[in-house]
Amino acid sequence: MLSIKSHEINSLIKIALPLMAAFLAQKGMQLVDTIMMGWIGPQALAAGALSTSIFTLMLTFCLGTLSSVGVFIARDRGANQHETIQANLLTGIYLALILSVPCMIIIWFAPAILSAMHEQPLIIKNASLLLHGLVWGLPGFLLFFAFREFISAFAAARIVMLVCLVSIPLTMAANYVLIYGKYGFPQLGVAGIGYAGAGIMWFMFLCVYYYSKAHPLLKNYMIFQIGFEFDYRKLRSMFALGASSGLIYVLDAGMFTVAAFMMGHFGTEALAAYQIAMQCVMLAYSVPFALSMATALQVGHAVGAKNRWQAKRYAYISLGMGLIIAGSVAILFFTESSTLAKLFLNKNELHYQAVEQLAGSFLMIAVLFQCFDTLQAIMNGALRGLKDTFIPMLLCIVCYWIIGVGSAYYLAFNTSLAAKGIWYGLTLGICSASVILLLRFLSHRTT
Repeated sequence: MLSIKSHEINSLIKIALPLMAAFLAQKGMQLVDTIMMGWIGPQALAAGALSTSIFTLMLTFCLGTLSSVGVFIARDRGANQHETIQANLLTGIYLALILSVPCMIIIWFAPAILSAMHEQPLIIKNASLLLHGLVWGLPGFLLFFAFREFISAFAAARIVMLVCLVSIPLTMAANYVLIYGKYGFPQLGVAGIGYAGAGIMWFMFLCVYYYSKAHPLLKNYMIFQIGFEFDYRKLRSMFALGASSGLIYVLDAGMFTVAAFMMGHFGTEALAAYQIAMQCVMLAYSVPFALSMATALQVGHAVGAKNRWQAKRYAYISLGMGLIIAGSVAILFFTESSTLAKLFLNKNELHYQAVEQLAGSFLMIAVLFQCFDTLQAIMNGALRGLKDTFIPMLLCIVCYWIIGVGSAYYLAFNTSLAAKGIWYGLTLGICSASVILLLRFLSHRTT
């Protein structure tokens, strides 16, 4: 039986809590956006489902790629190689800026893709307004990710939690001002949600940047000299490790993005209900996501210290914590699915009842994969800490896209399940990934 020590749990929690807050900041802003889109109307909510999926797809690849910054720094700390930490941080900053360029281009021209897929013209127009506002915040958010990894590797990330918590009410206030044109600002409608989000992203980065410059320990690594010799090999190495993790995130998020496109064929009500269910599911995912990132850092630190047995202990402890919380969330979805759906809707809207009932049924199905989603997330983090990301990426291609997307398409368009069949297919993809990744992790030796 695994004997768990309190300091092991505390060390995971100390890293996981601010990372969870960072995740919740992103999802919390999206939650606020979704609620306020619902106030504008079903067309805006449906546009939000598509545009948020596209933006999140780009963001998740960059997030996974930049997670390598934390792994590199954690390994340096475990091996007591403090002289290379500054170089890894600066390489992470360069990587964030480089990634932002192609991603901004893709996001800007994404509405053309929606048009080619024959989405409704009004939905495409609203999605374009939203994305063309959000895109300007992407570089700031990627820099925030890089500094969040840097700070978390030192387990000094309370500032991240504070910034993330503050960003949620700021998002609501900024949305209100720009949507409705308050206090002398122009009335921008859906576009206001995009510009408000972009401003908050830059605010988050500036907060962690100036905190790092003032922190007694972190400031020692913030002295960037002009003429610093750029290390292309380090950049390639960091990108190689991170890109596989980023692609795993894309495969996961992309599965849900394709599901959103498929859901659009069942009408505005189905797409709006899907957006509501996804917001609830992604908020619940904040815990396994944070534990996954914390596990990667702790496993990386233990491997750097040449203690692979301790690395596996951290993975098992994180998994146990995650499954307990996931079970509690599954119970909430099962007992309060209708109540959760109603939070996003205006009772005066014409399609209120249809959207509410469909969203509630989606949440009932989501109960099935909460625990499996936690398992696959934490196993991905543990494998990343072991620098094992390429094979898991290949495994995820099969699970997410062949099993998940394939079965979602079949069940939705070839059975009487219709829109619900998409959710059942997603569940099959997540379940298969969790089992295979666990077996992959167990195959690693502890010596």
